Amino acid sequence: MSSYGYHLIASSAAAVVARVCTHPLDTIKTRLQVANEPIHFRALPETYAKIIRTSSLASLYRGLPVALVFSVPALSIYLSCYDFSSLYLDRNTSISRDYTPNHLLSGLVAEVFAGLAFTPMEVLKNQMQTARRSVSTNALASKIWREEGLSGFYRGYLMGLAVFVPYTMTYFAVYEKLKAYVADGTQQLPGKSTDTLVSQLPFMTYVVCSSIACAIGITISTPLDIVKTRWQVSSTEEGTSYKRGPMHIIQDMWRQGGSRAFTRGLLTRICWGIPSTAISMTIYESIKDWYASDQ
Repeated sequence: MSSYGYHLIASSAAAVVARVCTHPLDTIKTRLQVANEPIHFRALPETYAKIIRTSSLASLYRGLPVALVFSVPALSIYLSCYDFSSLYLDRNTSISRDYTPNHLLSGLVAEVFAGLAFTPMEVLKNQMQTARRSVSTNALASKIWREEGLSGFYRGYLMGLAVFVPYTMTYFAVYEKLKAYVADGTQQLPGKSTDTLVSQLPFMTYVVCSSIACAIGITISTPLDIVKTRWQVSSTEEGTSYKRGPMHIIQDMWRQGGSRAFTRGLLTRICWGIPSTAISMTIYESIKDWYASDQ
């Protein structure tokens, strides 16, 4: 099988396992982000318990089918674009794979292209997760198409880039540096390159490096992620004023909750993002390493 085939298998497996395991946390995070009532940090455990207590397991998995349909191609595009961009820059420019600018540029390219698949998923998934009653994917997609056309499925694409480009660039810069740092500190046979040492890292190293990078990236990108989520679900809210755009949402959030409104759901997003990213990256890296060792 070709290298591309293994990339596809690795990213697809990573997308499915990560999404199924963490979707309920994603639902809770989304509901917290669009809620208007103030939530204090000390009341978070009670808030989580209330959401879980008043929600069936099925409602916490709302939007999972559409998330799976889009996650596989989206994550495949995302991880493949990152790897191929990184390799291209390494071979055709002076920007080596060991340099931070390589990670930043590769992350940028990956997010721009993957967003074309991620955005429709986010629009459908977010609206299904926050709807007061269950709605079918076909009915929701038909409603969006009828009222807004194709642009309705890309509501928040540019906003998504504003959220996820900084996240992706931060994530990969930190993740790659942590892996290289650990690899350089291991007692391996002399004469081996950093790339070779990185490919020999144990399973838990990927988990720890990914988790740290994810937490930093999420903290940086959460304020704009809340704005994006509110904008994407606004078409399902009767009488909402959010259709006027992101700037109006920002003003509204500040008026209602001050600076705290821009960190709403941060802890939940971290609790969702760390296992989701750790699972997907560990599976992806492990299958890649297995393929490389087979050559």
